[in-house]
Amino acid sequence: MSSIHQNQSFQLLLTVTEQLIVEKGCHQTTLQDIIKRSGLSKGAIYHYVKSKDELLGLLLRKRFDQIAAEFYQSVNQGEQNLQSPLAAISNALRHIHDPRDVTNHIFIYLLSKKDDPAIGEMLREIYERSVRNSKEWIELGISSGVIPDSLDAEKTAILFTVLTFGIRVQSIVSPQTYSFTAEDVYQIMYQTLSKG
Repeated sequence: MSSIHQNQSFQLLLTVTEQLIVEKGCHQTTLQDIIKRSGLSKGAIYHYVKSKDELLGLLLRKRFDQIAAEFYQSVNQGEQNLQSPLAAISNALRHIHDPRDVTNHIFIYLLSKKDDPAIGEMLREIYERSVRNSKEWIELGISSGVIPDSLDAEKTAILFTVLTFGIRVQSIVSPQTYSFTAEDVYQIMYQTLSKG
């Protein structure tokens, strides 16, 4: 996110929006609710975003940025094995199994509106960013010698993105079905990426 999104008002906007979605859901939360709860003016909100949907997309992107940051923090600590960086990713992904997680609800909400060109573009960007981040992580592991160089980084990144997006959908559509736990995702990733 750009530096304008690092200020206190914008962070308040994100926090309030997330709270309202937890309380009311994506469809029932309005910009008027956000204005009232945050104390920010309509003009201040429109300074940052053009619509409620764009704001929801920013919340989703923020979560993806947090996952990437946790991975790179683990790598920057000098870990020379696959377990620690992969555990950081797995730890960051634990929320995708939670049917109450706000980003799962946002993801489903935005999918339902994908025919809107702006939202469709936002979803494409989120998907491409997820694949790109996964591919970078895999390529870093290959260059560090902890992932076999015979692995197709692009296809594996797509596989991991589809898996995590699918788990998000499953957590909302059928929350009582716990077919994949965070540990299962870790094991699938580890077995796919390991030299063993």
